[in-house]
Amino acid sequence: MSAIHEKLTHLLVTQLGVPAGKVEAGISYKDLGLDSLALIELTMIINKELGTDLGDDLLQGETTIAETVELIEAQGVPA
Repeated sequence: MSAIHEKLTHLLVTQLGVPAGKVEAGISYKDLGLDSLALIELTMIINKELGTDLGDDLLQGETTIAETVELIEAQGVPA
């Protein structure tokens, strides 16, 4: 598990109340029970905590944790 995946898992658990045992690389935000408002909140948290510039509409319900890690790494955040 990369450092970004660990940070993202921590944010999902501590900021959005997702059970830690449910956060897996291939799971989608929809399967985690996150709606569009929660995804906007998550995007803002990621941008603040990791110094990224992800757009508000970049994360969608079908987006997986692994895809988000790739998006963050593409922003130049070290893995």
